[in-house]
Amino acid sequence: METAYILIRLNRSTPAAVARLVRRVPGVSEAAVTMGEVDILAIVHKETTKGLATISHQIQAIEGVGSVSLCVVVRP
Repeated sequence: METAYILIRLNRSTPAAVARLVRRVPGVSEAAVTMGEVDILAIVHKETTKGLATISHQIQAIEGVGSVSLCVVVRP
């Protein structure tokens, strides 16, 4: 099972409302509002890394999302 963290920064909107929309994106296991440089942290679990970029793009398309950083977990 592959894991990725998606760091979401907002350009407007309420973080709680956007987090609820992020949770609806297929493949997102969890989305939490955070305090600091990142407004929302989403966790994705998939069988392979294929499709992670698509999930990231779907989140980027949500109203109020300013930027998205996809961080794939690498287990040595």
